[in-house]
Parts: sequence; C-alpha cells; structure tokens
Amino acid sequence: MSCRRPPWCVHAALAVAFVAAFHLGGQWNARLVISPVAGQLLASQASGFQPTEAYTARLFQHIRKSDDFRSSEYGFLNFNQDKIRFSYQVSEADFRKYDEAFGYRTEDLDDLKKWRENARQSAFKIAVKTGKPQAQLDAAVTAVDKEYAQKLRDYMKSKGFRVEEGNVARVDMPAVVRNNGPLIKTLALTLERFATQRKYRSADIIGTVLSFVQTAMHYRQPDPVYKGKHTGGFLPPITAVLSGWGDCDTKTAVAASILSNWAQMRMLGISVPGHYLMAVLQIPDQGDMFVEHQGLQYLLLEPAGPAWLPPGRVAEETVSQLNAREGYKIEPFF
Repeated sequence: MSCRRPPWCVHAALAVAFVAAFHLGGQWNARLVISPVAGQLLASQASGFQPTEAYTARLFQHIRKSDDFRSSEYGFLNFNQDKIRFSYQVSEADFRKYDEAFGYRTEDLDDLKKWRENARQSAFKIAVKTGKPQAQLDAAVTAVDKEYAQKLRDYMKSKGFRVEEGNVARVDMPAVVRNNGPLIKTLALTLERFATQRKYRSADIIGTVLSFVQTAMHYRQPDPVYKGKHTGGFLPPITAVLSGWGDCDTKTAVAASILSNWAQMRMLGISVPGHYLMAVLQIPDQGDMFVEHQGLQYLLLEPAGPAWLPPGRVAEETVSQLNAREGYKIEPFF
C-alpha cells in the first residue's frame, strides 16, 4: 500500500445562538449565547474494559519537551501480536503555531459583534440623514446581518469549527482530518515502512493504527476551555500525539488523519450523543459491526480506548447508542 499524496485543503460541540433585533430609533441587541460546560457539549465516552495486565506491561509512552522541540515515543502491540515502536518530533516553534491555530476565543467573537453593531448604527444614521424609507433601511440591516453571519462562519472555520443549522457550532471533524493528514504524514510513513516489512494488508494497517490510539495513547478528556481558548473538549491530532492522550473524538481524529495518507482509505466519522467513533470502507467478516453509507459497507472502529477492540468491534455502550432512538450521524472524511 502506498501513501496518499495529500491535497492541501468532535464529537465535541457547543451551542451557539446569536439573536439580533433592529428597532428604528431604538437599540440594537446582539449577543452570543453560549451553552453548558463553558459553552460546549462534550463527546467524552471511553470504551469498555481495560486491557489485561499482560498487554499493558508491553505498552510504553515517553513524552518529552524542551525549549527547541517536543517529541513522543510509543510502544504497543497490534492485533497481529507484532510489537510496534515509533517516535514523533516537532520543533517547539512549529508546535506553538499549530496548536494556537485551533480553538476560538471569546474576545474574537466580541470583536465580530462590535463590528455588526457599528455597521448597523452606520446604516441607521445614513437612513436618517438621507431620509431613506423603512424598506431600504431593513434591506441594509439584512445585508449587515448576512455579512456578519459569513464573517462568523469564516472565523469559526479558521479555528477548526463549523456553524451548523440552528446556529450550532461544532468541531469540524472532516476538515480537521483532511487538514491534518499531510501534517502527520511522517508518522504514517514510519508505519508504512513497518507494514511493508511485514507485508501487511489494508486490514492490518487499520488494526495497527487503531491499537495505537486505543492503548498507547491514554484516555483523558481535554478541558473545554484552556488558557482562555474554547476547544470543544478536543485536542488537534498533532497536539494529542505529542501529549500522549485524548478522548473519543480526539483519538478518532488522530487515527483518521494517519490513515488518510493511504490513498484507498475511505472513512466516515460516526457521531452519537456524547460519543464519537469512526468507520472505514472494508468488507465486514461474519459478526463484525458496520454501517452502510451510499450503498457501501463501512467497518466500525472504536478508537477511544482503553479497551483493545479490533476493527468491527465496539463497546457495548456504543452498540446501545447506535441502536437508540436518537440514532447516529455520519460525517464522511474521505
């Protein structure tokens, strides 16, 4: 299997509603309403039981940080019972630039609201000065509101989020995966060399990456707000690999970003209330769990850990969630 030549291109969520009312001769009221847990509904479910002591004894993780670089080293077993060991390193300057790019800040949203208020006030003053009819004023205000909404969407997109119908903002998992695939390619190439030596098939590579995020990376839920930045309870993939931990949506993004470097990989994100997992285009074996999308079968993967669950197996709680009345949402990655 050869790596994809990458194009440059959670289930964490926060509820966002902006309410704007314009009254001629009155006041403008525009506010961002941020919902529970510092503005975010978190996907934070671990998967099932812990691995056995015999397995965990073969795991190791070394995280290092200096003034010049950050690095991580991992050791684990894959489902072929092969011992995998690799390291990953990024300069401190590159890491800081990367890490700061994800997540939004309240003060930036406040600046956008101030822009909208000033633009509305300007429209009102012009209408009064020139004697424009109410219909023209309403049209001007509508244009300001549309521009504000676009500015908000563009800002959130630049920070790894998207604004959905109903003014709900969520971590944009497909965009995170697509953007991080090229950035994490060196790690994928390391695994590809090992896979070539062992003559791995596609299923073996998927299982290796899944084993890594399930067991070598610790399970831990990120803070929804960290150093004044709203994260959606999510770590971007390189931050997670260099930190050694993540929760369900974070680990899903890590696994999918790595796997995206193989051209034939087709993947989906699977979102259920409070949890996130993924699926990959593979023919399921008897007893495997899968979802269908556009007539194709995608094998379910449970990246969260700490349970060591092979492709096609998910935690019992996840099975219940997938079959619940609320159902699940599919987000195509590739």
